[in-house]
Amino acid sequence: MRVRRWSAVALSVAAVVSAAIPATAQPAWRLGQIPQTAVTSILRDVAAVDAGNAWAVGTEAYDPAQESSTGVPLMLRWDGSGWSRTSLPVTPERVAFQRVAASSAQDVWVKGSPLYPNGSVVLLWRYDGQTWTEVPFPPGATPSELSIRDMSVVDGHVWLVGHRGNAPVFHEWDGTSWVEHRPPTECVAGGGFPNFCFVNTVKAFAPDDVWAAGNGWWNGFMGPVLFHWNGTAWRTVDIGLNQQQLTIQSLDGVSSKDIWAVGDSGGMGSGNVVVRGDGTTWQTVGGLQTPSTPAVAVGANGVPQVVARIPLPTFRSYGPAGWTMAMAPVPAGTSSTEYTAITAVPGTNRMIAVGSAGVQGTSPLRLRAVIAEYVSR
Repeated sequence: MRVRRWSAVALSVAAVVSAAIPATAQPAWRLGQIPQTAVTSILRDVAAVDAGNAWAVGTEAYDPAQESSTGVPLMLRWDGSGWSRTSLPVTPERVAFQRVAASSAQDVWVKGSPLYPNGSVVLLWRYDGQTWTEVPFPPGATPSELSIRDMSVVDGHVWLVGHRGNAPVFHEWDGTSWVEHRPPTECVAGGGFPNFCFVNTVKAFAPDDVWAAGNGWWNGFMGPVLFHWNGTAWRTVDIGLNQQQLTIQSLDGVSSKDIWAVGDSGGMGSGNVVVRGDGTTWQTVGGLQTPSTPAVAVGANGVPQVVARIPLPTFRSYGPAGWTMAMAPVPAGTSSTEYTAITAVPGTNRMIAVGSAGVQGTSPLRLRAVIAEYVSR
C-alpha cells in the first residue's frame, strides 16, 4: 500500500475547494462511527446485502515498517444501527483480510492471505449466518504466481478473478467444488505473440451473467477490456477503446443492463476512463478528470459514486448535469485520508466507503481505519 502524505498547503486547498462547491450540489457524505481500532489499522474492502447487514474487512495492529509481516485481521459489521466488531474466522496462522463479498446475511465470504513470506497463498472462509467455515482453495494453497484481485458472490456461486503471471484466472465455486474456466481466446498466447490479460474486478449478477474487467494486450489491441461469462464460456467485449495505456479498476451496476466501469493508468500516467453500457453497447463518459479511480458503486437509482484519490480524496457522482464532486470526510487529527473500496447497499441509494487516514504527528506515519457513509437527500 502506498501512503500519501499531504502538506498543510494541500489541506488548505481542500478547504478552499470544498467551500467553492455549492452545498446543494454535495452528496451527504459523513464519517461512520466505528469501534476503536489498534493503530496502525486499515480497511480494504466492504460488502452489503441490505440495510441491516454489511461487513468491512482489513488489518490492524501492524508495524508500518513491516506491513507485510505484522498485524492481525480486522472485521467490522453493520447491523442497521451501527458498526461493531464481530466474530472472526478461526485462522490457521496470522493472516490479513483483503476481500469480502456476500449475497445474503447467510452467505458471506472473506478472502485473506497469510502474512509474509506466504502472502501469495489464498485463504477463504464462508459465513452461514452463525459460524465461519474455511473453504479450501486448492489453486491457492501453496505460494505461487497466483494473485486473486477480486471476488463476487451470487446465488451460491463465488467468483475469484486475478492473474497467474501474464494469464488471467477465472475461478468459480459452484456450490460444491472449485472450477477454473478457460480464459477468452484473445488472452491465450499464440502465433509467437506474447498475449497479456489482467483482471482486476468482477461483478456477478447471476450464475450465467458475470462481468469482469481489466486490461489486455494482444496482436492489434492494447487497452482496457471487459469480459463476460454466459454460463458456458468467457469472451472479451469490445468497448471501443484501443491503443490506450489504461486499465479498468472497478465495475458495478444494478443489473447487466446498466453497468459502470472506471479505470486509470494504473500509476503509469494521468489518464482515466469511465465506460457505461447496457450489456450490448458501450459509451465513454468524459469529464471525470482524476488520475486515480480505484472503485465505483451504483445505487438503486442507477447513479454511480466513484472514489477518486488524487489530487485530494473525493467522491464523484454522475447525473444529468454531469459529474458532481464531494470532498471525502476526514477524521479529526488525521491527514492523507485514502478511500480504496466502496459498495452500494442493495435496494437503496446508501453507499459505504472504507479506507484509512494518517494520524498526524506520527513517524513513520500510522494509519487509522475509516468508514464514510452516504445517504441520498
